[in-house]
Amino acid sequence: MSGVFLEPTDRRWTDFLKEVPHDVYHLPAYAALASRFEGGQPCAFYVREGQDAMLVPLLLRQIPHFLKTNTEMRDATSPYGFPSPLFSHPERVEACRNLMMKMVEVARSQGLVTIFLRLHPLLACPLQAFPDHGDLVQHGQTVSINLLRSLEEMTRDTCSNHRRGLRKLAKAGFSVVLDDWDDYPTFIRLYREAMTRIGADPFYQFEGTYFDDLRCFLKSNLHLCSVLSAKGELASAGLFTVEGGFMEYHLGCSHEKYLKLAPSKLMFDFMRRWGHDQGLHLFHLGGGLGSRHDSLFDFKAGFSSRFTPFYTYRVVLDTSVYNTLCNAKQKQMGDSVISNDFFPLYRLAMKNSVTTSEIS
Repeated sequence: MSGVFLEPTDRRWTDFLKEVPHDVYHLPAYAALASRFEGGQPCAFYVREGQDAMLVPLLLRQIPHFLKTNTEMRDATSPYGFPSPLFSHPERVEACRNLMMKMVEVARSQGLVTIFLRLHPLLACPLQAFPDHGDLVQHGQTVSINLLRSLEEMTRDTCSNHRRGLRKLAKAGFSVVLDDWDDYPTFIRLYREAMTRIGADPFYQFEGTYFDDLRCFLKSNLHLCSVLSAKGELASAGLFTVEGGFMEYHLGCSHEKYLKLAPSKLMFDFMRRWGHDQGLHLFHLGGGLGSRHDSLFDFKAGFSSRFTPFYTYRVVLDTSVYNTLCNAKQKQMGDSVISNDFFPLYRLAMKNSVTTSEIS
C-alpha cells in the first residue's frame, strides 16, 4: 500500500470523486480556492489498497516564521468547511483504519508536525477508524434538511415562528430571485458591513479578491439567492454551493435596516424548495458560531429538526517538535492563557473574537 499527496490537476483526484458520494468541499477547485486565502499548498492525500481507497483534501502549510527552527517544517489542515476524508467503502472499518494509518505514516515520514481534519456531518465516515491515531473531538450539532421529503413535510418541520415570519414577509411584498449576479457587489458590501457589526475575526471579512475568485473557481456550483424588499432593495442574500446532491449554505447576511424582519427566512425557505425541485438530497445549513448551540443555531433549527454531530480530528505527528512550537507560542503570548480547545496550539491568534476558534 502506498500513499501520495496529489496536486489539484491530478486526474486521480477527480476520478476518485466519481466513485464516491462527496460535497463541494472535496473538489480540487475548492482546495485551490482555499489555498489563496488560508495559505498553504492545496493537495489531497490519496491511498489505495485493492478495492479500498481514501482521499483527504488538505492544505500543506509552512510553520509560522517566528516559530520555526527548521524552514522545512509543515503541518496539514482541512480547508475551511467540511472536507472530510472520503472512503470507497466506509462500511469496511478495518480497511479504513489501515488507510488512515498510511496517511499518518506518510505525513510523519515527510516531516509534518500535525494534521487537523474537519469531518463532514452528513457523509458516511467510520469514526472507529480515527481514535487509534489521534484525538477525535465532538463539537456541536449541525442542521440539515432532507430534500427528498415532500414540501408539506418540510413545512410541518418548520417552527411556528418561522412560518409566521414567512407569511409576514410575503404580505409585505418581499420576493426572492436566484442567480441575479448584478446583486453581487451589494451583497459583498452588506456582508462585510455585517461582519464588522458583529465583531467577526478579520478572516471572515474575506478581503481582496475572495468573492470574485469564489465565482471563478466554483462556477456553476455556486448560487446567489437574493431577497428583495417591496421597493427592490437587497434585504438579505446568501451564497449556496451545490455538488453531488448536497447543497451547502456558505455565507449570508441581511441589511441592517431589515434585521427585525429576518428576511433570510425567505431565503432559506426558497432554497430548500428550489433544492427539492432540483432533485437534490440534503441541504446543510450548518451550525452555530464556533459550533456552539447559540441563537444562530436556533434560527437554523427552526427550519429542520434533523441534527447531526460535527467532529474534528487532531493528530500530533512529532510530539517533541509540537511541544517546542507550543512553548514558543506561549512565550509570544506572554501572560495570556492559551486555550487547550485550539489545535494546533502554536497557531493560536493573539486575539480571537467571533470565530470558529476551537476549530482553526
